[in-house]
Amino acid sequence: QLWYSKNVVVEGNLVQGVRDGIYLEFADHITIRNNHSKDNLRYGLHFMFSNDDSYTDNIFENNGAGVAVMFSKRIRMERNTFRRNWGTASFGLLLKEINDAEIIGNTFEKNTVAINVEGSNRINYLKNNFIENGWAVKIMGACYTNAFRNNNFIYNSFDISYNSKLNDNVFNQNYWSDYTGYDLNRDGIGDVPYRPVKLFSYIVNRSPETIVLLRSLFMDLIDFSEKVSPVFTPDNLADTHPLMKKRI
Repeated sequence: QLWYSKNVVVEGNLVQGVRDGIYLEFADHITIRNNHSKDNLRYGLHFMFSNDDSYTDNIFENNGAGVAVMFSKRIRMERNTFRRNWGTASFGLLLKEINDAEIIGNTFEKNTVAINVEGSNRINYLKNNFIENGWAVKIMGACYTNAFRNNNFIYNSFDISYNSKLNDNVFNQNYWSDYTGYDLNRDGIGDVPYRPVKLFSYIVNRSPETIVLLRSLFMDLIDFSEKVSPVFTPDNLADTHPLMKKRI
């Protein structure tokens, strides 16, 4: 635990079987790198009210609630792996009241929710891999001027979940495994925009018990109807330049 600390490096540790693996509060200019935090009762990494920190090349695996970053500014999260953080209240990464952050080159694999975002603004999500998660990204509200570019969304049950009809976020040149459009000029970019928010994800957010209908014909029908004529999801929430192949 680091409390009211500055200019500290946390490197090369195995943290396992405790309440919060690595905990920071009012800790600025902290570097957390090359650690493996797993099987912890709550968070693999948890920090609050801490600015100008970075965590890179860490593995966060099978933690009770994943990783939480709250009430902080100018955080850099790069080349980390968030894996198998499962549970009704578990996330690969929870962002709450985070501003001006960089989330680059991370892998989120087989988490209940890869990233849960609330009240967070001006975040760049770049070159991340979202693989076989329940939800890749859940945007809960009051999230503005965020950009998702050059990410891979691969075989997630839901790529994007959104609870507002207003959208001020950018999705551009991402790969979506569910994309079925075409590329007539063969420039590697789909000619038809991709709408990543499914109506069924909106329904599940309102009535969680409907998840039992996942991958049913009913789900396919309502998702198709929303794609043709958006009513419940922002009509401008689309990737206008979806990639045809995975970004390597």
